[in-house]
Amino acid sequence: MARRRDQAQRRREIVSATSRLVAEKGLTGVRLRDVAEAAGLTSGAVLYYYDGLDELFTAAYDLGVHRYCEERERAVAKAGSAAERLRVAVELGLPSGVDDTVTRMLYELEGVALRSAECAALMSAYVERQVAMYSSILEVGASTGELTLTGPVRGIARNIIGLEDGHGIYVLAGRERLETVLAWILDYVAAATGLPRPALDTAPV
Repeated sequence: MARRRDQAQRRREIVSATSRLVAEKGLTGVRLRDVAEAAGLTSGAVLYYYDGLDELFTAAYDLGVHRYCEERERAVAKAGSAAERLRVAVELGLPSGVDDTVTRMLYELEGVALRSAECAALMSAYVERQVAMYSSILEVGASTGELTLTGPVRGIARNIIGLEDGHGIYVLAGRERLETVLAWILDYVAAATGLPRPALDTAPV
């Protein structure tokens, strides 16, 4: 039993090192020997636990997604009205700025899904988890009369997620301010749900 716990801990350490390196160097800048050095192991020892970089990247993506989703879902659950929940969900769905290493790591690792079926399946599950979160907010808000939806629940949810992903990269790159992008997306949310439209923030970066 102790050996199993040690192995599980070693796996977590390797994945944590991989995540940090991807955020610091980018996906193409990480080599197996970098991961091994960061984890205090040899490359051979890393390969004992993971069958190459793609499997490591997929494990790092899986861990990052779960932590990201859990934090977001907890914050949304604490919010009151549907309007408040939507705002919290959108704000936490965007990078906080250029130093948001968790979101940077997730953006970087999404590229692995282009060549890894396992990572692609994780990405699909990740999107569906976000769709479920937004769909729940929208359905409850519509049932109480707080929201007046202008389209299908799933379509609105997917559009919000698409806007987060599309605009978020510009926040992460320092090309747009978080406040500006948040206002743009909340403007769409208002148009799709009947909520009051926010004042648009158009200040330059």
